[in-house]
Amino acid sequence: MLLLTEEVLNVLRKNLKEHKETFQPGVNRDFTDSMLIAKQEAKDEGDEAALEILDDTHLVQTISNIFFAGADTTRFLIDWFVYFMTRFPETQAKCQEEIDRVVGSKQLSMKDRGNLDYTEACIFETMRISNSVGFGIPHMTVCDSQVGGYDVPKGTTVLINYWALHHDPKQWKDPEQFDPHRFLDENGKMKPTKPDSWLPFSVGRRVCLGESLAKSDILLICANLLQRFEISLPEGVKPNLECHMKGFGMEMPPDYNIVVKERSG
Repeated sequence: MLLLTEEVLNVLRKNLKEHKETFQPGVNRDFTDSMLIAKQEAKDEGDEAALEILDDTHLVQTISNIFFAGADTTRFLIDWFVYFMTRFPETQAKCQEEIDRVVGSKQLSMKDRGNLDYTEACIFETMRISNSVGFGIPHMTVCDSQVGGYDVPKGTTVLINYWALHHDPKQWKDPEQFDPHRFLDENGKMKPTKPDSWLPFSVGRRVCLGESLAKSDILLICANLLQRFEISLPEGVKPNLECHMKGFGMEMPPDYNIVVKERSG
């Protein structure tokens, strides 16, 4: 893992070097350019404090944070999705029926997203019942506050317990049950608004920057997987219901083996 991390950091260092060599003031090509522009502005203004945290080491670390934050959470969620599809084969079959009806054998595209309501609801339910985001990122109060009758002094570190939000029986009926219908209306379409207690991408000004991209990409990945393959547990194997803690409140599905068969047609 350490070797893999160092390899990725070397790629990011090379990326930063190439951006610096081709950087043009006022031209913003991507996130890396945004940071280089901020560094140039700090230099022009003589802001030594800003320049101290905008050196190359910090820039590479910031880029890696964006990279790993998206890669890890997406991987964890897909791992959970596959786990639930093997545990509930009837749900998997219903997703595949929808995909076959809407898409057929052609390649999936974002144009299909609006018609894959049940499959998307399964992904949303996976986000709810799994705890692939843990406690998220820390927040801090900027002034003395009061929440639910409790005094919260300025400078208090605040963490959101997403597991508690997503498993609160006051907000969710049978919260331990995997039920994608929570997100569907009476016509089987995705409800236009989501429950206030569904916050897999956090909330507020520090909401996940990749929310819209993640929703689209995860749907395409999962739908493509089910379009092409049937996923099941090995014969005679029962689902393991014990989760593994990864750290900082994150839960991983239990270790499990699967059988993958190419679908006919």
